[in-house]
Amino acid sequence: MAEDQAKAPVPLASDAPAAEADAGPSNAQTATDALSNVKVFAPPAETSGPQPVELDDAFFEHSISDVQALHASVAGQSSRLNNAPLLTSKYRDADRAAKEQKKADRWPTATIRVKFSDGTQIQSTFPSSSPIQPVYDFIRLSLSPEALEKTFTLYQPPRTLYPEKPPPPDPKKAKPVNPAMKAHIVAPANYGHVRGDVVAGLQGGTGGKESLSELGLVPQSVLLVKWDDAAMNASTFPAPLADHLKASVAPLPAPTVKAETQKERKPLTGSGGDVKMPKWLQKGLLKKK
Repeated sequence: MAEDQAKAPVPLASDAPAAEADAGPSNAQTATDALSNVKVFAPPAETSGPQPVELDDAFFEHSISDVQALHASVAGQSSRLNNAPLLTSKYRDADRAAKEQKKADRWPTATIRVKFSDGTQIQSTFPSSSPIQPVYDFIRLSLSPEALEKTFTLYQPPRTLYPEKPPPPDPKKAKPVNPAMKAHIVAPANYGHVRGDVVAGLQGGTGGKESLSELGLVPQSVLLVKWDDAAMNASTFPAPLADHLKASVAPLPAPTVKAETQKERKPLTGSGGDVKMPKWLQKGLLKKK
């Protein structure tokens, strides 16, 4: 009896009736394909990773090029925000869809690495147009039979959650609103942090049909597992992976460090120690007077 239960197929939460299936591959098929390309990495050693480098105090002094670059960045961002044309929701949606399509053409797949509390990581690739649900199914297919019934949530530090399903509404926050006093506020399109409800790509997922591209998880991302059972979140708790995955554990590859070319930094101080002010900054200050 126990052997029959062990051989039973793993129920996937994202399985849907055939009538509701899209033209593309189903979530269950996407998870199965990801499991066939899974890679398992052991927890990193304590001595791995780049060693901290002692920086000289002159490194933190601003040069003329640093001030010019900062001024150009702030001025350009201010110009884009102030001179941007007013668009209707139809054109905003079309612009957002064009940007997402451009991103999908550049990165058709997303490499997702899932990290457990002990540091063990599993990695696979998913279509960038796939929602977050196949990632959950992929993790369940990788778990041992003892951990299949355990519930978990994927997140990124510090508190960016990617739930599998939409969270239930909080009755404490539900307040009667007079329809005559209700105002519809249109959030700016990717202009920064938006307060209020969760916005895709800014504050994590909503558990809906947002793609990995819309969630900002392409081309590659690391997601952490948070179990509802607090004991499984301890760093000493071993990753509850299936036996065939534990046998294929490989050491975590060392990070590649790009060689940086040091540019000559022009100091702001002259030979006499006086602070030299750029001409463009002097003109800006004189205009304000």
